[in-house]
Amino acid sequence: MIEYQVDEQMLEEVQAKLGEMSRKAPTVISRALNKVAVTARVDLANKAQATYTVKSGGFKKDMTIRKASAGRLEAVIHSQGKPLSITKFHTTAPKKTGAKANIIKGSGLKQLIYGNIKAFKGPNGQIYQRRSTARLPIKKLSSNSIPKMIGNEEKVYGVVKPSIDRNLQHYVEQQIELLTK
Repeated sequence: MIEYQVDEQMLEEVQAKLGEMSRKAPTVISRALNKVAVTARVDLANKAQATYTVKSGGFKKDMTIRKASAGRLEAVIHSQGKPLSITKFHTTAPKKTGAKANIIKGSGLKQLIYGNIKAFKGPNGQIYQRRSTARLPIKKLSSNSIPKMIGNEEKVYGVVKPSIDRNLQHYVEQQIELLTK
């Protein structure tokens, strides 16, 4: 969950810029926060897809926005979802060498080995791995969930955060400009 709040200092700055229309400051800030939340959701989804080799683009659909209002000056981007099947990423599963997967772009295919047991492709296209030398039990392999990918500080969220802060300043200025015309 990613939250954007406006502090008292920013509210006072906007009120000073608006002058006699200072009572409209919360409306200006809430509109700017809502625009920032929408652009941040798109930026986070694009950066996550650029970082990971995931095939399906369900990033935006798994992120919901709780919009700001004049009474509640915070916008929240909430992401939820379960771990994705490893077949949503770049994988190969030749019989002789076992299955390999590439989750993060640029890291190359890594062999999926648990102990000395290789992973294999099942009849339905999923990749499975035995938990022991016995025939059963087998486990379907999964990777990170979308919230985990988006919340990655060093690869996704940490890279997008400075642009989100710049966008907030820009959209506040834009809303003030629209109101003072």
